[in-house]
Amino acid sequence: MVQTTRTLALISVLTALQVIVGSLLSIQFLTTKIVFTFVILALSAQLVGMWPTAISAGLANLLGSLLFPKYAFFPGFILTAFLVGLTYGYFLQTRVTWGRIIAANLVAMLGFNLILNTLWLHLLYHIRIPMLLATRLPQEIIMFVVSTVMLVGLFRLPVTAKIIENERKRW
Repeated sequence: MVQTTRTLALISVLTALQVIVGSLLSIQFLTTKIVFTFVILALSAQLVGMWPTAISAGLANLLGSLLFPKYAFFPGFILTAFLVGLTYGYFLQTRVTWGRIIAANLVAMLGFNLILNTLWLHLLYHIRIPMLLATRLPQEIIMFVVSTVMLVGLFRLPVTAKIIENERKRW
């Protein structure tokens, strides 16, 4: 994808949306956080590709942590956000199918969100990993199902296909 001013503006808007959804429209407790930024990441993957989506996700996490701090800052969460963005970008940048959505969600939610974020929480708060997994595993399984259904529904909407098609023509 050619990096134009229009593309940079689009990435900036998507990053700002991630900050808003991830920081202001999220439900957060000490060891769990329920967010719907996966919708923006999936759209970003389709609109701007893998690497811009990953960088945008990491930057949005950093900005959200700095602008709307809720708990202690830890750079590991930025790495997780970057890897989740990279995962959605990898699986969803060319085409969207059930299989690709499921694969992206498996790697992102059950891989990075569950395993890496559990490790970060353990390092940050010294809570035993089995105790963290006991609360985080059910949350990630539920979010896996919710995100899969939401993304399949989103990409089946004619308006979504039209937006992506129009944006790709402008590249």
